[in-house]
Amino acid sequence: MLFKPERGLFPPALQKALGILPVPPLGFALTRAVRRLAHTRPELFERLDSYKRSHFIIDPVDIPHVFRLIPNGEHASVEIFKRKDMPEGDARISGPLIILLGLVDGTYDGDAVFFTRDLVIEGDTDAVLALRNTMEEADLSPAEFVGFNGRSRDVVDRATNKTLDHLRRLLDAPTATS
Repeated sequence: MLFKPERGLFPPALQKALGILPVPPLGFALTRAVRRLAHTRPELFERLDSYKRSHFIIDPVDIPHVFRLIPNGEHASVEIFKRKDMPEGDARISGPLIILLGLVDGTYDGDAVFFTRDLVIEGDTDAVLALRNTMEEADLSPAEFVGFNGRSRDVVDRATNKTLDHLRRLLDAPTATS
């Protein structure tokens, strides 16, 4: 029998496998990417206003890790924690990883996935709204987020988008909303 994932969730075997991976290198890479973005597009972080020092807990419910994002411009940080060590935050955004990634790359509209209950928001909803508005304004491509430009940017974007589209179909994730 073929495994049929719950709507957009990674299969349990993959969830367990991700639990054994070391987390610090990814946190370091994500922090560098966010800081690079703050350097190249500071207006995005200015939009956050008083919420730029907020602690956002990004909770992909189908992997054993959570992320704490503090989007404080060039002093931004992204830390990764084992789920059992989840820190407190001003706001928590929970949903399947593929949906959270789709919020970053613009595949999904935050309001739509919130109202279909594919996304759960807890805590300071004003802070989450400020972050959502900033992400929508950013209109980031995957390559731009990690710092690619020129010809390599197009190659990275095509490969990433194709891979994520395939993964969304494989995981029976919601249809794109934007």
